[in-house]
Amino acid sequence: MCICVKCGCFSCKHETPAKADDENQETGFLDVMLAIFLPPVAIYKKEKGCTAKFWVNILLSSVAVVPGSIHAAIVISS
Repeated sequence: MCICVKCGCFSCKHETPAKADDENQETGFLDVMLAIFLPPVAIYKKEKGCTAKFWVNILLSSVAVVPGSIHAAIVISS
């Protein structure tokens, strides 16, 4: 489980939806490189915490790096 740094709760959603949407729309070079080489880190950064997508990517990356990278690329591009 992940703990919010701001308030200490589990999977905190204190951001306003407009701000979160603006940040999620931008996919930069760093995000793409993280998706290729460190897929779970890319998803953690994009989703802002330990979501179901993060845990699915951990599972895929533990099987093989390629499925985890593909999944991370799909998640960060959407």
